[in-house]
Amino acid sequence: MKIVRLSLAMMVLCPSISIADTRLYKADPLGNIQHNKPSFTLQNDGRIYETDPIGNKQYHHQQYQIKGDKVYQTDSLGNIQYHKPALTIKK
Repeated sequence: MKIVRLSLAMMVLCPSISIADTRLYKADPLGNIQHNKPSFTLQNDGRIYETDPIGNKQYHHQQYQIKGDKVYQTDSLGNIQYHKPALTIKK
């Protein structure tokens, strides 16, 4: 119970701290998660990084940025590459 109170207090007092990033895993046709294949990490600011099976972000691979309802490709510094095609997110 103390841990829950402490984590709630941290979220209220320090909203800029990211508690955790969201991991996106590949799955086979049956829905089984493929932990041995590269996955992606989605950060709170909308940046998407490829991640190896251990959990290390692969900064030298293609990165993406979610901005509004579009997903743009970015360079290694995070600059959006507007000259490359973007994906549209449908709700």
